[in-house]
Amino acid sequence: MIRQAVLEYDHSHDALEDLHTVIGNREALILRGLNGYGEAVRVSPCLAEIPSVRFYGECSDEEINRLNAYRPDVWIAVGGGKLIDTAKRIAFTQSVPLIVVPTLVSNCAAFTPLSVIYTEEGSYTRYDTFPVVIERVIADERLLRESPYDYFKAGVIDTVAKWFESRYISGTTSRDAGIQSGLSLAAQCGELMDLSIHEQNFRHYGPDIRYLVDHVLAVGGAVGGFGDAGTRVAVAHAVHNALSRFDSTHQWLHGDKVGFGLIVQERLIRSDDTLLLEDWLQSIDAPTSLTQLGIRPDQVEELVTSIVEEITIQGIRNLEDSEQLKEILINLQEVVYK
Repeated sequence: MIRQAVLEYDHSHDALEDLHTVIGNREALILRGLNGYGEAVRVSPCLAEIPSVRFYGECSDEEINRLNAYRPDVWIAVGGGKLIDTAKRIAFTQSVPLIVVPTLVSNCAAFTPLSVIYTEEGSYTRYDTFPVVIERVIADERLLRESPYDYFKAGVIDTVAKWFESRYISGTTSRDAGIQSGLSLAAQCGELMDLSIHEQNFRHYGPDIRYLVDHVLAVGGAVGGFGDAGTRVAVAHAVHNALSRFDSTHQWLHGDKVGFGLIVQERLIRSDDTLLLEDWLQSIDAPTSLTQLGIRPDQVEELVTSIVEEITIQGIRNLEDSEQLKEILINLQEVVYK
């Protein structure tokens, strides 16, 4: 099945200036985060004129139920990935449109027809898919270029993962038109490793950064929209989900943990790209060892069990040898080279 979540995507210098025109005479309600909303108001003060409600931080069933009591004509999500996922779930439940204003360049939540659901403590539970709900994504350069760099870096990692995970699931070509389209877009995502993503480049916000931002926010999300299960999550995200069960990893961003999961995935299949991937992650100071992620040696067995459970839950092809997985994780306990 091919699903796309967005009707219009506007990435421009002053995209927020069109917001009131997009809303029209509808009653709108902003779902606002703790930090990004203030920055958005600084960039476009007219946002403060629209009623808003606070997001408490987790895309959980409890938070969705709380917010479902509000019934605007159109929701406006101003924030990061978990906030956007929460707004998508609510908009779909209420059969109302959603306008998304991403305040971080951290993932493809603004473009995906799904919401990742967590517990209130931050552990992964499931993801829900649904038809299009997003009327417009408003990516304002003034807001994004001043957003936290670490989130951008993690977002690029998560986007690069589209290629490695899609290839793991479906190979490099397919006779299914949707999967082939997803693979083609995923290959573009993999090529982002060739571009400089250092902070000075991000702040300059030149053509390469615009290209990267469009891939993180939009193209990466379209991969799964076209390819569906054939180009969505694989072992890397299973590792991420398993890591999220450990409190010590909560300080790391989604993309950081996915990047470590990519190392595990590529080592499992003995990929020729493993060293290239590890070198790239180390060059951008992403975690490449369990020590960096705060996982102790005595927790490796529990982590292996959790990864196998996540692989089973997500319907990823069976892991043939859990002992191989354990050996890989033991070998990734420490960073042994730079």
